[in-house]
Amino acid sequence: MAGNQAITSFDYLIIGNSAAGVTAAEYIRAQDGEGSILIVSREPYAVYGRPLISYLLEGKTTEDRMGFKPDDFYMARNIDTLFGPQYEVVSLNAAGHQAVMRDGQAIGYGKCLIATGSVPFVPPIEGLEGRTNVFGFLTLDDAKSAWNAAREATAAAHEAGRKSRAVVIGAGLIGLKAAEAISYHVDEVVVLELAPRILPAVLDDRGAAILQGQLAGHGLDCRPGITASALQGEGAQVSSVALTDGSTLECDLVIAAVGVRPDTALAVGAGAEQGRGLVVGTDLKTTLADVYAAGDVTQVVNLLDCSKQPLALWPNAMRQGKVAGQYMAGSPDAEPFEGSFAVNAVDFYDCSLLTSGIINPAPEGGYEEQVFVQGKAYAKFVTKNGLLMGYILLNRPANAGIYTTIIEERIPLAELADDLFEETPINLDFPDDLRWKRLHAFYPSGLDKRGWKE
Repeated sequence: MAGNQAITSFDYLIIGNSAAGVTAAEYIRAQDGEGSILIVSREPYAVYGRPLISYLLEGKTTEDRMGFKPDDFYMARNIDTLFGPQYEVVSLNAAGHQAVMRDGQAIGYGKCLIATGSVPFVPPIEGLEGRTNVFGFLTLDDAKSAWNAAREATAAAHEAGRKSRAVVIGAGLIGLKAAEAISYHVDEVVVLELAPRILPAVLDDRGAAILQGQLAGHGLDCRPGITASALQGEGAQVSSVALTDGSTLECDLVIAAVGVRPDTALAVGAGAEQGRGLVVGTDLKTTLADVYAAGDVTQVVNLLDCSKQPLALWPNAMRQGKVAGQYMAGSPDAEPFEGSFAVNAVDFYDCSLLTSGIINPAPEGGYEEQVFVQGKAYAKFVTKNGLLMGYILLNRPANAGIYTTIIEERIPLAELADDLFEETPINLDFPDDLRWKRLHAFYPSGLDKRGWKE
């Protein structure tokens, strides 16, 4: 804990130390230079780039380089911290403005932010619980544990004259990144997926089939439509997986990456309203007095179809953290959070994938689709009423941000080039006003186009 302040009461208590929590703390401090801030987290680490855990296993980064903020981030901003499992907040008394940690300490607060993120969804698979060689893939400790187990299993398998094998349950973004990362440390990786295609939430059937073929070229054996029915083995170790197609796979370790859900238990236990995540207003305040929420834990309005759902994405967590922090500190610059939509950017080996918005529209929704395939590249654009509503760009990454801007700014396609989707767009394709806005986004408010004060 930074400084010598007694653990009694803080002006701001932030529960969670990832993208939303630290961003909120940063914006609180920018507005309120004197108020006391405490961040608590069950993880023992300073904030790190959670999306980088797969790159750590692949050798593309190191643990020292995974920090999301500078080493002196907390101290430089006079932010107190309590990191470690003993400091996990286990109960919240919103009426009394008090939180209790696992070690029994009580913390008083003026305002509180719930930034607890997501927890893994644990599927009801027989024999999954309590196994020593079954791992999640959501935290740094998850990744390090799976990494060590994979290396030990491969060494033992080779000594016994056989190949090592990992089974990954789940072919979403987390599952496929886990499969890619662990493939560098075992001989075979089999990826199971209950849905009929890999990446069911971010790809369509055709794009998924193309990517699956490309992953197979790197040794990933993806099996959509098949999942685990039971994990088998003596004692605490899994040695084989019974599959829903009736077959059995021998294995050395299992990574369970079926999906995540908002970690709402703490807030809901205190009486907060929950939908598909914590219900918050445009100021990100929950239904509890002086309690806000940001990041994966919240329910977000999809700006494209007005549906409500969690949005477990790093950029969204940062944006919500900023908004929550500004409102908590009473910043006059605070802007309401009206909602968002999904934007994904990920790579697998030498394949790039960018998706955004609505990509698998309902047939009766009045949507239109345009698809372009060239070699290993696959592109799909979904439109409705003359507006771009979503896209898939597989191995065609150039200027995806421009397409995202077209969605975000609701630019009528009639104002843009006819070959917008066939060719890579450039900034000159935008209308004049929007092009100016994009090129001069760094200008402070209050400057006109000549750079003079209004």
